[in-house]
Amino acid sequence: MMRLLKQDVQFQFRHGFYYVYAFVTVVYIAILLCIPSDYRSFWTVLIIFTDPGTLGFFFVGTIIMLERNQQLLTYMFITPLKLSSYLLSKIISLTIIAWVTSLLIVMVTLGITNSILLLSLTIFLCSFFFTSCGMAISVDAPSLNHFMFRSIVLLLVLCTPLLHYLNWVSFSIFEIMPSYSALILLQVSIEGQGIISGESLIHLSLLIIWSFVAFSIAFYRFQTYISVQTGESKEVSI
Repeated sequence: MMRLLKQDVQFQFRHGFYYVYAFVTVVYIAILLCIPSDYRSFWTVLIIFTDPGTLGFFFVGTIIMLERNQQLLTYMFITPLKLSSYLLSKIISLTIIAWVTSLLIVMVTLGITNSILLLSLTIFLCSFFFTSCGMAISVDAPSLNHFMFRSIVLLLVLCTPLLHYLNWVSFSIFEIMPSYSALILLQVSIEGQGIISGESLIHLSLLIIWSFVAFSIAFYRFQTYISVQTGESKEVSI
């Protein structure tokens, strides 16, 4: 697992993913520092949710299609490599980047938060969930355009609880969706007093459940489209 994780980090570095994350982080820090301090924590929550938290969603799709084009997946799954290890390595490697960049954004713009543990857990679960979703829809995408279309549709659905969070609409059903739980936990960890309430524990539990569901779906789709069809050699249009 550690060897696989190291290979994924090297692959991501070689293809410039770290440079993109670094650029995005610097841009957002600069933007947040220009916002008055009274409003900065609110915008920090939104920025961490919409970018470092979900950037793995898009990156993992690109990674999967690059590996499919290079036929790495075809050869990989005729080895003793476990599918779960392959998926977890991808997710963890991208989650680590999201965690580092998110903490950097918070500490530079707001200072050290009282709930560093809750913030770290939230970033990890948020990134884990969205990266799993990205893997699930990218495994059989015939082209980058197809993947982007699927991504936009899925993100529109997943991010609708943002409207409820902003009090633009009021639908209680949104409160059990993963995006709403992530937003509430980010808000509590950034603006709270370091005390994890019962509501926070409920949202943590919901986010854990949703992450498990998303990973299970990704695992099933990979098992269906790649593990069962190891002879696939079609190129992906990028």
